[in-house]
Amino acid sequence: MAEYSGGRITHSAVGGDSYQIGRVDGDLVLGGPSADPARRAPLPADFWTAPGPGGPAHRRLGLVRVRDADPVRLGVHRPIRVPGHTGPAMPPYVPRDLDAGEPGGLRALVRAGHGFVLLVGGSCAGKTRSLYEAVAAELPDWWLAHPADRAQLTALTAVAADGPPPRHLVIWLDELQHHVGGPDGLTAGAVRTLLAPGCRVLLVATLWPHHHGAWTTPPTAPRPTGHDGAAGQAAEPAGGDRFARERDLLKLAEVITVGPAFSVAERTRAEQAAGGDPRLRIALDSADFGLTQVIAAAPQLVHRWEAADPYARAVLGAAVDAAVLGARGAVPAALLRAAAPGYCGPAERGAARPDWFEQALGYATRPQLGATAPLIPVTEGARMGEPDGYRVADYLVQHTGREPRPVPPQAFWEACAAHLTDLADLRALGSAAVARQRLSAGLPLLRRAADGGSAWAAREAAELYRRTGDTEGYRVMERRLAADTGKDARINELLLAGWDFEQIFDLAEAGNDYARWHLIEYGNPQLALAVLVEDLDPDDLYAWSRIAQLLQDEDEDERALPILEMLLERSHDEDDDTVVMSLCELLKRTGRIDRLYELVDEGWFCAVCNLAELLDEQGRTKEAVGLLREFAGQGSPDTDWMLAHLLAKRGKGKELRARAAAGDPHAASEAAKLLVGRGRADEAIELLAAQAGTAPFVAHQLAELLAAHGREPELRTRADAGDAQAAEVLARLMLDRGEFHEAIRLDGQGGRPSLAHEVVAALEAAGEVDRAIGYLTERTRAAAGDRYWGSALADLLARHGRADELRELIDRGSQPAADRLHTLLTERGRAEEAAALRRYGLTADGRPEAGR
Repeated sequence: MAEYSGGRITHSAVGGDSYQIGRVDGDLVLGGPSADPARRAPLPADFWTAPGPGGPAHRRLGLVRVRDADPVRLGVHRPIRVPGHTGPAMPPYVPRDLDAGEPGGLRALVRAGHGFVLLVGGSCAGKTRSLYEAVAAELPDWWLAHPADRAQLTALTAVAADGPPPRHLVIWLDELQHHVGGPDGLTAGAVRTLLAPGCRVLLVATLWPHHHGAWTTPPTAPRPTGHDGAAGQAAEPAGGDRFARERDLLKLAEVITVGPAFSVAERTRAEQAAGGDPRLRIALDSADFGLTQVIAAAPQLVHRWEAADPYARAVLGAAVDAAVLGARGAVPAALLRAAAPGYCGPAERGAARPDWFEQALGYATRPQLGATAPLIPVTEGARMGEPDGYRVADYLVQHTGREPRPVPPQAFWEACAAHLTDLADLRALGSAAVARQRLSAGLPLLRRAADGGSAWAAREAAELYRRTGDTEGYRVMERRLAADTGKDARINELLLAGWDFEQIFDLAEAGNDYARWHLIEYGNPQLALAVLVEDLDPDDLYAWSRIAQLLQDEDEDERALPILEMLLERSHDEDDDTVVMSLCELLKRTGRIDRLYELVDEGWFCAVCNLAELLDEQGRTKEAVGLLREFAGQGSPDTDWMLAHLLAKRGKGKELRARAAAGDPHAASEAAKLLVGRGRADEAIELLAAQAGTAPFVAHQLAELLAAHGREPELRTRADAGDAQAAEVLARLMLDRGEFHEAIRLDGQGGRPSLAHEVVAALEAAGEVDRAIGYLTERTRAAAGDRYWGSALADLLARHGRADELRELIDRGSQPAADRLHTLLTERGRAEEAAALRRYGLTADGRPEAGR
């Protein structure tokens, strides 16, 4: 707790405590952690496990018990107000289908208390509420950290690395996109530190689908080749892999998708709860919006957007464009004022009243039904009533992004360059302009970010100067990188000069952390081992784990085994079985049956599976089956599958059918295969139909059997009832018959990418190119942010010479479309136009930029 004595305030955090002081004579000193020796004291060994509300150190880290956390501050939308209702602030929680306590369900993942859980879904879909309810129900006594920004997250990671291993800690990262990127952004390495053996940490986060799609889609450009043929990849290679760091981060997450609408079962539960809360009743009666959207006042936000006058619409448009294009910080009022005229016509600008901006801002910031406003004033400092800027309500961003928005006017880009100060936002908007081939709009933004110290922006600006032939600008950025002493500058120098593995190696030897991990991840295994061992910290369990993995890659099993045994012994987290999985696989490979039996006795499912597989390989299948029977049906799908597989191998159809009747989907699948092989397909179909709801692979196997045996009416009945597997199989039948409309309708029920490619190929072969383009356009729009579909659409347009449609894709930021248009123009004999597009890009309004 802060203390005031003798003109000195101690044990306080800026913004965390306030005092009224009449005046200050002399110097005012704000002391950071180094000013207070007590703050440098190491954390006690029981810091994470001691009961009670915690002490000053807990408060300094922003830790609260989960049961004491405020859901609204964690990001749960404040609900609408209904006149006369005096009940709880939050309406009753309607359990979602994703809450399942079975393996893979949200409650089960949270209950495990270790790992990284990510909910992906649209705005106001109920992601944050579901996450809050799961954590509050399963881990109420744990500590919860809710980092306000990237710097706080970095500080928390440092505490986890330097102090006692964090235990019983939930790290809450609602809206994950706000915590990645920039020098302090969350990385895969930081997550590994927090989840290292010995820690008991659960990271939970939410993310919009378009961010997830953009981050998880790898670049289409081939990666350069490094030393000894190893693939070279940096955090952001010159080939345009903007989201390499984010993609590495998401590889560590357990992802759960939250749909935009309630299922039938969820609506039934909502009806049961609505009797006690009129807000739920109002939401259920809405025909145009989902329940969670209505609760968060989404309809009122949309109406406010659509009913705005030209000036409020211009202010909102500028704020929305900034958010859609990647700005994560608050948008300054000065930026909105400067950009708005570009969204108005000449007559509207001429008729504007002197207070047009104040009126527009008032309209945009008025809360709807007491819940939220289209624009939300925010401040990062301690001032009251003086917002630093404005954030757009996230549902409004998503709503306006459903249809392609025009490229913002020149006034918008100029206002961003003049008034944005956050380096990450400057770079994001600069990159967005360049992706739309608005090079002259993007350069000033990147230059501002470079001036502020962003080495990544300096490299991007240098590449643009080189592309446009501005030698002087290129040299300025090149010199800036050379003079920059930050670690990112050296990597960006290398990226700018071209890939040079030896230079990266020299950087690693000089202590550059990024270069070291680049060699560890992408160099050959022997080199990676040398780098790891050279500076090995005996307590760095992740480094030991990586060494063991590299040794296994090099077939050095005997050297890897004792390391894995040490890691298992030092790991205090019984729920983290990553180490034991690697150990069991290695024990199986080296034939150590006795040690596997020991791990089986300790209850490790992965030991059961590996031992059973080893016994089967040695011809001891009966012994393997007996072992698996002891552990089947206890929550391990791998164990259940292996037992079913070995029973089928031994022709045990009767036992398989009995296990299938008891609800084992793996047994049902294997039993059906046996029946089909014996000419009893009808029995197989009956068996699978009874278990089709237990697992998607069973439903797919059933659909394939129905199709193969001419039972199309049953297949259609299942598809019409919402069976996505049946719909996909039926869609392929429709394609074979040329019934394209029906195939596309069925694909809309969740078909896989392979089906989409088959639809496009069939339409092209039938000469229905426009229909193929329309279909793939809808696919691309539905998967907003997924570059895979954008690239597929660009390929389709290029194959059929659709230059205008390619330009429309360019306006949405599609680099593949720009590449295909360049090739198409060249092939049509318009090489000069193609070269101008590549070198100079377009003006803000889409005209060819004049050469300089």
